Amino acid sequence: MFDKRISVLIPYKSDGGYRDRNWKWIKKRYKALMPQAEICMGIYDKEPFSRAAAINNAAGIATRDIFIIADADIIFDIDQIAKAILGLTCCTWIIPFNSIDYLTKEQSNKLQKMEPDIAIKYIDFIGCSRLNCDWIYGGMNVVPREYFEKVGGFDEIFKGWGEEDDAFQRAMDTLCGHYGRITTNMWHMYHTPSPYKFNHEKNLNTLDKFYGDKNTIINYFNKKDKDKNYK
Repeated sequence: MFDKRISVLIPYKSDGGYRDRNWKWIKKRYKALMPQAEICMGIYDKEPFSRAAAINNAAGIATRDIFIIADADIIFDIDQIAKAILGLTCCTWIIPFNSIDYLTKEQSNKLQKMEPDIAIKYIDFIGCSRLNCDWIYGGMNVVPREYFEKVGGFDEIFKGWGEEDDAFQRAMDTLCGHYGRITTNMWHMYHTPSPYKFNHEKNLNTLDKFYGDKNTIINYFNKKDKDKNYK
């Protein structure tokens, strides 16, 4: 089965509540449906939280040749993963969704009491808030290790809330090749919303400064390579 080629990279920060309960169930789902996959937890305990650094920390312990980069509250469909792996034969990397259903607190609590290998068709999604999101790049990505390493993983210049996914997408598309997107849904378990989007404005400015267009991205990465060689 394809899962023996996969390292699942999970950026994670405990909240002592909903996020921990979500991940406890999602982890069981990975073990039930992808038993040979390698689960790599990316922990980052500093403040402000850096999702980019957490992903890179997970990649640092990964040993497989295909990375699934997934948030810890995302419910996956095994057929969706299989299609994404197959999609790597014609696309550089895959974003395996174009819409997101956000489960309610009640739906998430109910789901956590079910068997983790439950088929998607048997999960109650009635009443979920749906977001059509061809413009969202994070949540779940399927990326060959060689391309992840070519762009140096996620850029840890982004700390706090947002834009690290957009930077990764632009770097990947510019330096490695364009993503393919699967027309299907993704499902997000409930957790308490973050009260404040810390550093978001700064991250937006950083994205525009270093990832604004193709030439800017190439120059930025050339400079990073030179700086690395001088160290």
